[in-house]
Amino acid sequence: MASYFLVRPDIEFYAAGPISESKETVEERLADIAPRLGFSTDSLAMMTMRKQHLKYLKTLQDTLTDETNPAKLNKANVHIQSWETIIGSKNRNNGMFASTGQLFDDVGRLQLNVSNSGRVIRLNAHDENPNPTFLQGDSLLAIANELVGNTLGYDLDKYEIVEENSDDSTFEILEERNDRVILENGGANTLDITWERKPGVTDTPELLSLNLKPVVREIDNESGFRTEFGFSIESFAAMNQFEPENLQASTSIEDDSDLYFSYALFVALFILAILVFTVGIQNIFKGKVEWRRALIIFIVVALTTYGWRAIFFYYTFNDFLSNVGLFGATINSVLFALVVGLYGSLAYISWEALARSQKQRQVDVIDALWQRKFFISETGAGIIHGFAVGGILIGIMSALIYLMGDYLIQIDSQFGFAEASIKPRLLTINMSALTVTWLVCVAQIGFVYSIINHWVKRDWLVGILSIIFSGICITVLGRLIGTSGSVFEDLAIYLGIAVVLIYAIREFGLLSVCTALWFFNVFFMIQPYIGSESMEVAYVSWVQAFVLAGPLIYGFIAYRYGFSVSEVGGYIPEYEERIAQHLRVEKEIEIARESQYKLMPLQPPKADGIDVYGFFLPSFEVGGDYFDYVLSENGQGEATALTMVVVDVSGKAMRAAMPAVFTSGLLLSRMKEDMPDEVLSQITEPIFSRTDKRTFITCALARYDFDSMKMSIANAGHCRPILKRNGLAEYIHTPAPAFPLGLRAGVKYNAETITMKKGDFFLLYSDGLPEAVNEKGERFGFDEVPRLIESIDTENLSANEIAQEIKRTVQKFSNYQLADDTTIICLKI
Repeated sequence: MASYFLVRPDIEFYAAGPISESKETVEERLADIAPRLGFSTDSLAMMTMRKQHLKYLKTLQDTLTDETNPAKLNKANVHIQSWETIIGSKNRNNGMFASTGQLFDDVGRLQLNVSNSGRVIRLNAHDENPNPTFLQGDSLLAIANELVGNTLGYDLDKYEIVEENSDDSTFEILEERNDRVILENGGANTLDITWERKPGVTDTPELLSLNLKPVVREIDNESGFRTEFGFSIESFAAMNQFEPENLQASTSIEDDSDLYFSYALFVALFILAILVFTVGIQNIFKGKVEWRRALIIFIVVALTTYGWRAIFFYYTFNDFLSNVGLFGATINSVLFALVVGLYGSLAYISWEALARSQKQRQVDVIDALWQRKFFISETGAGIIHGFAVGGILIGIMSALIYLMGDYLIQIDSQFGFAEASIKPRLLTINMSALTVTWLVCVAQIGFVYSIINHWVKRDWLVGILSIIFSGICITVLGRLIGTSGSVFEDLAIYLGIAVVLIYAIREFGLLSVCTALWFFNVFFMIQPYIGSESMEVAYVSWVQAFVLAGPLIYGFIAYRYGFSVSEVGGYIPEYEERIAQHLRVEKEIEIARESQYKLMPLQPPKADGIDVYGFFLPSFEVGGDYFDYVLSENGQGEATALTMVVVDVSGKAMRAAMPAVFTSGLLLSRMKEDMPDEVLSQITEPIFSRTDKRTFITCALARYDFDSMKMSIANAGHCRPILKRNGLAEYIHTPAPAFPLGLRAGVKYNAETITMKKGDFFLLYSDGLPEAVNEKGERFGFDEVPRLIESIDTENLSANEIAQEIKRTVQKFSNYQLADDTTIICLKI
């Protein structure tokens, strides 16, 4: 940082030449002069902006043989800076414009430049719009001397006339108002007077040039009719050596190569904007958003952006705008602010998600700040580091500018140096600095580094790519300080700045980077006000110095006396809590699914006289379905009976899986020996006592005796079994009661016994089959289940093939999106 003060006379545009008086003072002086120029500013609009004449300064540096720098030129009152004032028609502009030149071309009448010493150095009338000036009299030299010597304040004793060109001519009559007729000469016949500074005089411009046009004015009003002879001012210039007559054309020094390179840089910025919006929206869809933070950032950035533009327009272009123009400017500012706010919010969303996953430094500190925990030691350390990095940035910037032979200028907005034109400039400087700092640090530093770090695995390559891309983006947009160099030189300078910023975000974190860039921006933004003799101007630098010192003092106090961020407690974002909850649910579902599958038999039992096969078809969520079939054997190990069961437990995931495991154990302990009605009657009490009131279990249990060929069926609130005989499928009605298991403590279930015949087909199933839903929202339906069984060739197909046909049918009907688990047991006799 010390290097800046060493080279300040050579690089600072306002070195030894701070803004000497406020815009308000300049406009008051011009309003006082206006009557002596023949008009009043009361009915006209006036706006004033600070101009930096870069090309003129560059010309002086390239032309003069002795060493020249901004400090020397400012001390000599050379016109490298001035106030530019446009006087024109009030409330007449309907369009949008980006410069004072465009405004002057549209509704301007006079364009004036006032030097830093407070004297008018340029006055130009519009070629087509009405000229408001009128100097009454018939003596050319008397009028010229009065205008230049007394009104504009130049000591003509220090000058001598070197050229006088006057040409009488005929006059044309042009009507401007109802009560006034102006007679002007009709061609290029104007009167030119040029004064040249006398030898030995050094404290005044070298050349004065005045161009007047003869005017005869006839006035007919309530006071009577009269004729006035005089002149209108076409132009006036007070110039030094090599100074261009048109100062407005000397504010830019870009050439075509710079322009083409600028286009390439804007493409890079456009790519960044696309990335910010794309990644931000992706995070929104993924749920990785802290909505409260995102909303606050959006509102604050949008309000400060719109507020700055609204204040700027109020103090500059506002009086020129018609209602249509004011509406257009307002809408334009609102839309711009909303886009910038959205960009800032999405950039933060993207950075935070990436930074948190990469465990970047100071994320926990920023979390603590969001929780309004400000007095934290790590926060103080981050601010102190930020000021240190900011000082390094100032030093690097100064050294690079000096080595390249360029100088620093103020370009705080698309309008150039706008802050000086705003009355509450202390407010708008901080609004601009905070908004731009936030956008640059989060998007062009934090997001760029994080996204490249996400894509690229080599640390050294991440650093290089981040520096290059960040340097390009800062060069194009987001800097409040400019240089007089080419775009190539600007890129080289901001690549050097990006090196420090990328290093800072890696080693310290985003808080330090934001502090550093804010300090850097504000430090340079107050340079034009330091040392001004006008208190209206100088107060900005003094008050802002205290504003700068505030965070630094707080940083030292917090670092020394604040509590550690670890004492705040680890912060888990809402979206991470949701993700963790989702992972817990997925894990629970996985465990439940494993438990559910372990209940199912791996292979169907084999015995003479039967062909049995079952399957379980899971839905997207784990339910409580399970099936089983076991053979009962006699003392010789011969199969005597087949017992089949299909169970459906209410609920999903672990809430259903655990009761299913419990129920399967109870069933397996009795299925081989007891009859179905006895099994259900015996297990309903323990299920009732060991499960909560919200859990109930439906169950269909059937036992087929091989010798008698009798099928005993008991049903506890489950889907009715189906028997197909002689091609006709019908439901089997089981006797009451049909309460689900666990609904009551003691229930005496009854069984239905039927005699099976060879060729019969028997089906047990869960409600996932009839309740399957297609894309139109239509259910398969209980009535369609028997029809489905009738449509299948159960006589010639095996139980396995029949089961697969049922599976294909229900999957095709539901487009493979099952609403519930589907469980099937097919038995052929």
